[in-house]
Amino acid sequence: MMANLKQKTIPILVSLLILITGVTVSFAEDFDISAPIAILVELETGQVLYEKNADQRWAPASTTKIITALTALENTPLDKEMKASRNAINSIPSDYGIAGIRPGEILAFQDLLNFVLIISANEASNVIAENVVPSGNISDFIDLMNKKAEELGLKNSHFTNTYGLDEDNHYTTARDLAIASREAMKYPIFRQIVALTEVPLPDTNLRKSDGWDRWHIESTNRLLKSRSDYYDRVTGIKTGYTGKAGRCLVFSAVNNEGLELIGVILGAETNDILFAEAKKLLEYGYMNYKVQTLASSGEFFGRYEVADAVDNISVELQTLGSVQHLLPVSPEKLQTEVTVKEVLNTPFTAPVEKGQVMGYKTWFYKGEEIGSVQLIAMNDIEKSIHAQIRDKINELIEDKTIRNIAIIIGILILLLIILRIILKGVSRRRNYYHKHYRF
Repeated sequence: MMANLKQKTIPILVSLLILITGVTVSFAEDFDISAPIAILVELETGQVLYEKNADQRWAPASTTKIITALTALENTPLDKEMKASRNAINSIPSDYGIAGIRPGEILAFQDLLNFVLIISANEASNVIAENVVPSGNISDFIDLMNKKAEELGLKNSHFTNTYGLDEDNHYTTARDLAIASREAMKYPIFRQIVALTEVPLPDTNLRKSDGWDRWHIESTNRLLKSRSDYYDRVTGIKTGYTGKAGRCLVFSAVNNEGLELIGVILGAETNDILFAEAKKLLEYGYMNYKVQTLASSGEFFGRYEVADAVDNISVELQTLGSVQHLLPVSPEKLQTEVTVKEVLNTPFTAPVEKGQVMGYKTWFYKGEEIGSVQLIAMNDIEKSIHAQIRDKINELIEDKTIRNIAIIIGILILLLIILRIILKGVSRRRNYYHKHYRF
């Protein structure tokens, strides 16, 4: 049976929000921050909740180290021992921060990651780079960084160094940093390190842990110690600063429902503004968005007539599957931005089996599909005897073999009739001849 599609687009009613969340929160239409570039996304899906010039190319400063760490983690075991060269250390400009690693010092890869991601030690990035690639050349590692950026689809990023030195061809965007950070946070060790507020100081071949200069052991990410009514804790990620880039931060947090958001701010004027606006951006996300259940399995959908059904029984439909999505809590936003398309395979005709798919229901957010459920029959429906007989007759009529046999039989019958008429004609003539011409 060819299915006729019946489609309709339905706005989500305001009452749905109340049933689902039980709360209403004013949506901040005029929300903004002073930093020139920013983005806020949901970590798992990358759904964008806020953006401002998110595709504008910008000097990344030390947020570069997210790509450095990600590239190294994909190519090196954590327990690999790495030896620091003079080049890795001495190539860092004098006004760029370092951990104080000495030439010839041997550290585990994980200890170097701690220095890179917690206190933003620039020479540690170079040490990692030299020890990851077989050639020992930092430029070869940078090639890997750019290859990784291409794999991730970072369309507006290019790197010329491992730690964030301002150079003409060294740039990224807020959107690209968010994509890279979502990927990096899949690594448990990366996630563990960027959440630390203080760097663990290791023993090496040249010193014990207490031999390090302890003036700079706290994380550069002050947001880690922030508190909010809207999220449980900050989970990372990385700061950055140069005169060209301004104050930069890639940050993340999670609330008591397990919703984790990632934000990026580039070019803030001061650290105070940077961390205040990062917190403000996170709170904006948690205040105005919530994971909402739009459909669950077993929900009654409707009752519909079925052609040829015994006793004219109707079929009842229910949903199979569930749809959840991060959506605005604003009733007005839900009503205008969430739509539903229902498709039923009508007209329904018996027989119908319980569990048979009769259509589907799909939700869209801002025109993009966010989930779908099947609409299945809740009851069996048999075909009436009258309809079965009718269908059997139609089946016989439509059967080519039977139709051909019937045609042949018809032709034979017609030939027999014609033959009979001819024979009768001959018989009459004979009778006439015998009657009138006897001798």
